[in-house]
Amino acid sequence: MSISTAFLIKTFWVFFFFLFLAGIELRFVPDPPTLTITEKTLKINASDTLEITCRGRQILEWSTPHNRTRSETRLIKTDCSGNGLFCSTLTLSKAVANETGEYRCFYKNLPIEDGKTSISVYVFIQDPCVKYPVKELATDGKDVIWDSKRGFILPSHVVSYAGVVYCQTTIRNETYQSSPYIVAVVGYKIHDLTLSPAHERLTVGERLMLNCTAHTELNVGIDFQWTFPHEKVSNLFRKKLWNSLELSNTLVVENVTVNDTGEYICTASSGQMQKIARAALIVYEKPFIALNDQMLQTVEATAGQEEAKILVKYYAYPEPSVKWYVISVNRTISTLKIQKAVDHALYRCIASNKMGVEEWVIVFQVARDILPSSSPIEGEDVVMRCVADRLLYSNMRWYRVTSAANPDASPAAVPCDTVTLSPLHQTNVTISGLQGTNATLDLPIPNATLMDQGLYACQLECSSQISLYLSAALEMSRIVTNLTAQRVNVSDSTTLVCEVSGTPTPTVVWTKDNQTVTEGSGVILKQSNRVLTIQRVKKEDSGLYMCTACNQQGCDSHEARITVEGAEEKMNVELIMPIGAVVIAMLLWLLIVFVIRNRKRPNDGDLKTGYLSIILDSDDMPMDEHCERLTYDANKWEFPRDRLKLGEPLGRGAFGQVVEATAYGIEKATTCTTVAVKMLKEGATTSEYRALMSELKILIHIGHHLNVVNLLGACTKPGGPLMVIVEYCKHGNLSSYLKSKRGEYSPYKKRMSRMLCRRESSDWDHLTIEDLISYSFQVAKGMEFLASRKCIHRDLAARNILLSENNVVKICDFGLARDVYKDPDYVRKGDARLPLKWMAPETIFDRVYTTQSDVWSFGVLLWEIFSLGASPYPGVCIDESFCRRLKEGTRMRAPDYATPEIYQTMLDCWLDRSKDRPTFTQLVEHLGNLLQASAQQVRLDSKYMFCLIHVCLVIETWLNK
Repeated sequence: MSISTAFLIKTFWVFFFFLFLAGIELRFVPDPPTLTITEKTLKINASDTLEITCRGRQILEWSTPHNRTRSETRLIKTDCSGNGLFCSTLTLSKAVANETGEYRCFYKNLPIEDGKTSISVYVFIQDPCVKYPVKELATDGKDVIWDSKRGFILPSHVVSYAGVVYCQTTIRNETYQSSPYIVAVVGYKIHDLTLSPAHERLTVGERLMLNCTAHTELNVGIDFQWTFPHEKVSNLFRKKLWNSLELSNTLVVENVTVNDTGEYICTASSGQMQKIARAALIVYEKPFIALNDQMLQTVEATAGQEEAKILVKYYAYPEPSVKWYVISVNRTISTLKIQKAVDHALYRCIASNKMGVEEWVIVFQVARDILPSSSPIEGEDVVMRCVADRLLYSNMRWYRVTSAANPDASPAAVPCDTVTLSPLHQTNVTISGLQGTNATLDLPIPNATLMDQGLYACQLECSSQISLYLSAALEMSRIVTNLTAQRVNVSDSTTLVCEVSGTPTPTVVWTKDNQTVTEGSGVILKQSNRVLTIQRVKKEDSGLYMCTACNQQGCDSHEARITVEGAEEKMNVELIMPIGAVVIAMLLWLLIVFVIRNRKRPNDGDLKTGYLSIILDSDDMPMDEHCERLTYDANKWEFPRDRLKLGEPLGRGAFGQVVEATAYGIEKATTCTTVAVKMLKEGATTSEYRALMSELKILIHIGHHLNVVNLLGACTKPGGPLMVIVEYCKHGNLSSYLKSKRGEYSPYKKRMSRMLCRRESSDWDHLTIEDLISYSFQVAKGMEFLASRKCIHRDLAARNILLSENNVVKICDFGLARDVYKDPDYVRKGDARLPLKWMAPETIFDRVYTTQSDVWSFGVLLWEIFSLGASPYPGVCIDESFCRRLKEGTRMRAPDYATPEIYQTMLDCWLDRSKDRPTFTQLVEHLGNLLQASAQQVRLDSKYMFCLIHVCLVIETWLNK
């Protein structure tokens, strides 16, 4: 047999062997596991026990929906293997609604493939929910998509800011609703990124610390990345601000080396946005100090110069201490500033650090001006003196300067090419003794005359340049600008300016009609009498005004006439103003008396609206007329009195009361509902009846909202008392509830996962800061709704906030049912009793009620909530002094349980100007964002917000299967 044939035979047998092994492997792939439940979807009730058995050919494992079932005591996995099969039973006792989802059984050691190595069943756990009829969020398949296993899928544009959402379904005309969810919008914007210090210098062995800080919008997650030579330690710190978020990341490098020198880059990324900050580090082997040898060694200044500076440049690390020494003077200064330079001197600058000492000596030269500095007088002996540094200048000469263009010109600037320098006779020139390093060249002029007047120059030669110093001699007084005649109206002002020149400086005198003008009432002289101003011109100010300027050389004068016009036509303003002021004061006094007298006579209409807390903000018509225009639809709201059973009183007032009652069929035809009924006391007046009827119409006008005590019906037909039926809140008012929970407050205690539409009793054991913020947020939502309906509450306080089931708070208005005469929160002011502690300053002093005055009251309500029901302004006597201090800016301190952000919100609500306070919409957004750190959250990604609400949503088609 040939070698090629043998090779082919061996290859065939090897191929056959591997094919045989593959067939064995394929034959032993196990069958898919099976469940005892054959339905794809299993429906059970809450609190039932779920039991699923899975059988298969290999070791089995279970997965539960989203790992929500974490209780080891309620979830049990039992091995039931036998008869050559693997078996596992999953038992879940006391199932709850948010354990709805997919339960999967799979082979532990094989990849999970649905239908091959795994099998699942979707378990829907039904839980009865509280009915709450509100506007439904309909699914149109475009904006809102419903998936029975995933929940509602909402695009991000549906929710633009943090708020409350809940799910609702209607089955066989029965409406069910989930507990509220707080939705927080996840941001991405990075406003600014800073890295500090931006320039750092260290020596070997020192510690480097760089802080990278990002200022972002709310709810932004930042990922910090560092690029640098050697990373040692990196820590992240976060700090919340009022309207943004500050995130910082600190890089620490211990014992730096020269190799750590370079650029350090911090990159902050939010996923959709990225910013970069840079810093430079220089690491020196050891400390050093050196002065720049290119600096000037000689500094010049002119005598009398206001300020002279000597600049010294150095290179050093660490930063040295610098001292200046004046040689031969026993003193030191850290900063050298030479004022009024007069004398030559040597200055020594010494810089020192831990490396050593460096010094630099600088020669300070003072150049002198030409003398005399004052103007000479005719007949005096004049000495022209030129002083200069003999070390810098030489060959000093005096010259007489004449101009070819105008030989008799006064001292002024003339073209250089027309100037002639005439050397003076040396017999008149002397050189005085030396003073320090200065040389002095004097030019004496005995018995100076007008012929000596002119320009003189002192010429000094300095290697490559010539300097000329000019000095003026005598000049007679003269007026530079002529005065002009003026026409002025009565009571106007006028100004005359007399510009003069001369040597010595002339004296200026003003005359009017040959009478000297002096300063007095309405007459002002300025700038050495050169400027004359007459205020509030009168008729007698007309006349001829003359300006006269004189010195030793002579005088010059000029005149102008001032004419005052309109004296006969105009009245005396000084007389009119006080008379007008007296007339206006009398009119104001009469108006005030009229208003006060009318306020003391309230009519029936005023009394009626005074009963109500919540009123309509009607700018265009009176409150009475607005209430009369509101309608009552008896077909929609009338409820039979015989189906209403009254119970115990909940509150009593001077004019009315609120009682607990049972209403049969007010919400459902076959159920009874506990309600609250507002009604008048026996013997009520017509005004009180109209007040309660107005309240009923206002409640109808307001409409339905989760955080407002809503109207359910009314009994208005003749034959019985007027009754207004509203929702009943079993936990009472918020103030009393918070006081009862003071011993059970635990701000940061972690709660158990709350079930939808029901709670375990342990959930209510502790009050947390999440609850306090939630109460504040809900009240703000309710007030935002009232403001949108143009309603003003006027008495927003914790006593008027009720707590319902599921931790929902509702704003109410007790109105007639509160006895303000017995309630200590209502203080007498004039003829009324008012809740002064909750009232804004403009309400107290001006009786102005607006939505922004409700914002002030909301700030006080926040203080009540975060003090757990304490009375505002503790220990303060509520009297006129309190009102005055409130107007002056006195505010309460932060309550015991308020965070800095909450207290700042209170202060914002208590701003003096109402327009500066936040709106309720802004408060809703801010408080909603504060809830995001502790409440249930739903995150929004860049495209969709997935609201996975596994609650009591039952699809009617499922029930019909």
